[in-house]
Amino acid sequence: MIVAHRGLSCRFPENTLRAVKEALRLGVDGVEVDVRVCRDGVVVLMHDESVERTTNGSGRVRDLTWAEIRGLDAGSWKGEEFAGERVPRLEDVLAETAGRVVLHVEVKEPGSEETILKVARECGALDWILITSFYPEVIRKVHSLEPRVGRSLIVGWHNEAEDVRSGLPVFWALECGANALALYWGRASWEIIYHAHQRLLAVAVWTVNEREEAGKLADMGADAIVTDHPDIMINYLRRG
Repeated sequence: MIVAHRGLSCRFPENTLRAVKEALRLGVDGVEVDVRVCRDGVVVLMHDESVERTTNGSGRVRDLTWAEIRGLDAGSWKGEEFAGERVPRLEDVLAETAGRVVLHVEVKEPGSEETILKVARECGALDWILITSFYPEVIRKVHSLEPRVGRSLIVGWHNEAEDVRSGLPVFWALECGANALALYWGRASWEIIYHAHQRLLAVAVWTVNEREEAGKLADMGADAIVTDHPDIMINYLRRG
């Protein structure tokens, strides 16, 4: 499966409806977005803790209201042609995807699980979203609140290589109630993918932007490639 990282983020402003729509037009299997909860409880798409990098505003998401965030320009940083693009709410993206693909929802802050699940529940999206997080406590909480929702533990480059080779990430995922594992591509190997599959864990690798590397990871048995360049990966991995 090919998953568009933050939408079609190589060409459009990340975590915006435009990036999500363009990714869907490509025929991807999944779209990944990052979510945070603003001061008045609205779930918005934003990777960073603050809005400075990707908007013309300032301040932490948790300290801003939805009224303040929705007025920000979330496109100009990527190019003048994207001026006026807005920060979307999670429900906006759920309505756009509408079960056409698996929506990977990365929870950036522990403590926001109930609010995020409430939005997904109200939008009828529980069967086609995948909650992902670096935080085991997030996965554990989602498992207890809504066990039918897919859950993926993200394991990054900060983990010791020996821990990864030994299969510890599989244990970490199982221990917190995940049913999938998202591995940083530089830590992936056929051994750990095999180990995960033996325990019925699907494996995604991120963020893969080189075609040859994607081909190697696919040959190792990775179930999903998360990429900033889904257009390139579709042409390369689905050729012939």
